[in-house]
Amino acid sequence: MMNKMIAASHSIFILILVLLLLSGCATQPYGSFIQNPSPIYNRYSKVMADDVTAQIVRLYPAASTQFNLRHVVNDSFGKALIENLRLEGFAVQEATQQSIQQQIFAAPHQLDTESQKGLTLSYIIDQSGDLYHVKLMIDDMRLSRAFAAQADSIHPAGLWVRKE
Repeated sequence: MMNKMIAASHSIFILILVLLLLSGCATQPYGSFIQNPSPIYNRYSKVMADDVTAQIVRLYPAASTQFNLRHVVNDSFGKALIENLRLEGFAVQEATQQSIQQQIFAAPHQLDTESQKGLTLSYIIDQSGDLYHVKLMIDDMRLSRAFAAQADSIHPAGLWVRKE
């Protein structure tokens, strides 16, 4: 009787541990990490999205490139970036929470070939003081650039850094 209770408690513990690990996999470490964005941040994010778009235009042909977002976009930078990319002629497939969960739990052969067309795109935007950091991931390539906010405007604080 006691052994059954111990075995059952071990099973429950393992089940809870597995569920916690899976829920950790479901959260995406992408998007905006700006805490309590100020109203001026919306203007900053538009300027940064314009700069990111200009860099993407330099690297990829617009009419024949599709980007598949890896994460749900719910911040002003991401919305401006998607709008800019579409205006430049890129196809952009936005991610939904449901599509992300399907990708996590699907077997590799179950993934729709339509969603595999194009390049995966994700970004991280963060802030430390008056510096904003934009990191862009396109398939295996990483692009990053810092932006400095000064006197109600924002400007690049260096060149683009590219890592493949």
